[in-house]
Amino acid sequence: MGDGRAQGGPLPFFRSLRFRVTALVVAVLFAPTLLYLRIELPRLVAITLPLSLLLALWLTRRLVRPLEALRRRALAKIHEPTPSADLPLQGSAEMQDVAAAFNALLAALAERRKANEAFVTDLVHELKNPVATIRGCADALAEAPAEHERAARLSRLLKESSDRLDTLVSQFLELARAEAGMLHEARERVDVAALARGLVVAMADDERFAKVRFTVSGASSARVVCVAYRFESVLRNLLENAASFSGDGGKVHVSVDVVEGRRVEIRVSDTGSGISAEDLPRAFDRFFTTRGREQGSGLGLALVRAIVEAHGGAVSAASNPGRGATFAVELPLAPAL
Repeated sequence: MGDGRAQGGPLPFFRSLRFRVTALVVAVLFAPTLLYLRIELPRLVAITLPLSLLLALWLTRRLVRPLEALRRRALAKIHEPTPSADLPLQGSAEMQDVAAAFNALLAALAERRKANEAFVTDLVHELKNPVATIRGCADALAEAPAEHERAARLSRLLKESSDRLDTLVSQFLELARAEAGMLHEARERVDVAALARGLVVAMADDERFAKVRFTVSGASSARVVCVAYRFESVLRNLLENAASFSGDGGKVHVSVDVVEGRRVEIRVSDTGSGISAEDLPRAFDRFFTTRGREQGSGLGLALVRAIVEAHGGAVSAASNPGRGATFAVELPLAPAL
């Protein structure tokens, strides 16, 4: 029992007394502060609440309203027949940056629109020429009975013009699909090194280029993800273009290399007359050709660029006049399986 008294004796009492004294000291020390807060807190709320509302209103006027005004001006451009890049650079530096970005976008769209308008104009011009020839031949045949030689000549002209028109329309459709990105065409892993070797063999056997020497070098294998028949048309177009400019006794060389383990570079070089410095920037323009309308439509290299860019690649041309030209195609290397 002595142990029980020791455990429940005066020690808990002193602990309780110490707690009460501590509480009393804290209350005495902080009572003025608590009383002050009780009195002043409503005043602080009454002052800070209006200030907060005023600050929110100021931020709204400074940030939201200029942004809303810019949005309205940008949407108004939809109803303009020819939207111009003239959004005013007003407000804060951030708002001016946004307006400048909209202007840059509008300027780029305007350039694209001009290019499309020029393209349509060129297309109409190109289509009118063979159509006019076909109409003239048909009128001549219809006017009176023709002699055999005259009829044969008119028939040949009709066939050549209709063939050219068919080729032109087909290339135009292919170009339009390629520039749209070929989003719905299946893509697969293709060894472009093997493809290049096969095309070189086929071109060497083509009687049109019997006097042109074709060679190929580079990696034994280089795979890319592409629309197979589309990329085959790219290489075939570049090879035929190089061979036609090389002429009899000329050489065409194809190299396929894997660069930095990330991309594939294909280079097609010829020993022809080359491309002048004035014409080089226009090499991939639609309807641009230096061979004359009877030998080319001017859509081949434009189609090459559109297909390559649709595959996430790039194509370029370099030339020393009198020493041939080189066309380079770069594509992302296919990821390892």
